Amino acid sequence: MSTLRVVYTADQIHRRLEEMVAEISSDYGEKELILVGILKGTAFFLADISRLFDPSVALDFEFVDVTTAADDRGEVVSLTFATRINVEGRHVLILKDVLHSGVTENYLITHLSQQKPASIEVAALVDKPQLRSVNLSARYAVLTDVPEGYLIGYGLGPSHGQHTNLPDLCVITEGEDSASA
Repeated sequence: MSTLRVVYTADQIHRRLEEMVAEISSDYGEKELILVGILKGTAFFLADISRLFDPSVALDFEFVDVTTAADDRGEVVSLTFATRINVEGRHVLILKDVLHSGVTENYLITHLSQQKPASIEVAALVDKPQLRSVNLSARYAVLTDVPEGYLIGYGLGPSHGQHTNLPDLCVITEGEDSASA
């Protein structure tokens, strides 16, 4: 039987978001910043982080589809929904739920770079650099010390959405016997 184990409470996540927004605000000052969230996993992250900025920031979403090819091509990335905001000359911060291989983010950076933004950086809710397959780093990360396992809650979870609305970030544990814990 699987159970959910809380690894970060909603309060802990919120405190880290506040710290990250303070750092971003210090770095960008009065420069115009656009937050681009990669759907679906960043919905909660984008909503919460955007409310912490003063002054306000522009928002948009990208829906990027990633599949693993059956042959040796690796991951195949396609842009399903492109941003409608003009990023030329503006500072772009791509928000990602879990930054692991970096393939999706690298693809999106290449796509958005064609519009000649002033800068493009990545902010991750969860950063897992040990899983990176491309040379890419998150400039900002909310959580960097997350245990291995399937994450659920705070917008993360299975494609059908079960448990994604949980306020805490949890990991699914399979078949743990509470007597041996």
